[in-house]
Amino acid sequence: MRRFLISLVATISLPTIVSAEIDKETAEFCLKAADFAGCIETMKRGLDSKRIKDVDDGLRTWTRDTGVVVKMRTNSIRAIKPKGKEYGRYIEYRYSRTGDSNSPGSTWRVQVDCDEISANWDNDRAGWFKIDSLDYMLEPGKTYGGFNSRPLSFKVEPAREAQAVYKEFCPQMERLVSEAKKRDRINGIEEAKNKSSSGGINVNCDSPVWKNKPRCN
Repeated sequence: MRRFLISLVATISLPTIVSAEIDKETAEFCLKAADFAGCIETMKRGLDSKRIKDVDDGLRTWTRDTGVVVKMRTNSIRAIKPKGKEYGRYIEYRYSRTGDSNSPGSTWRVQVDCDEISANWDNDRAGWFKIDSLDYMLEPGKTYGGFNSRPLSFKVEPAREAQAVYKEFCPQMERLVSEAKKRDRINGIEEAKNKSSSGGINVNCDSPVWKNKPRCN
């Protein structure tokens, strides 16, 4: 029975690797982890104990061919709703880079469209990129309109990272949306308190606290 439950949890938690066999020892180990899916993926890659602990602690690390190390904390991932959109389609995450002489210690913000399977990097002036398949990025002569019109192949490794984020966290959209709405409520309450303490309340009808109140309708 226990073996069946472990297999069931693994199947539910790992839609992207359900075709791969998960041995009992690995599954039992990862059931103790905060991030079951990330733990399984890490164990399958055969990483050392420190990297396994990093995954359990919510750290994702990628090393690019150039030697640049990319690190992302899973608590940076959140559901967002771009202007004119609703929650349920987009997520956002942040990552840092080390070992990059061009921009040491830099932090980047990325939006992922879970419907279109595409990603957009802030401030690269290049717009959205499809990340479901990366083959087109390797076609000779392809460039993108970012800084200095670099070859599109330059985007492959960041796109591969965004693809990994998409696969792991877009299926968690329901949880991320719930957390986002909770943040909105808290921020709306704090906003109302701050305005009240400053003398008189200037109502913001876009705030979750006020938008359904009679004075905003």
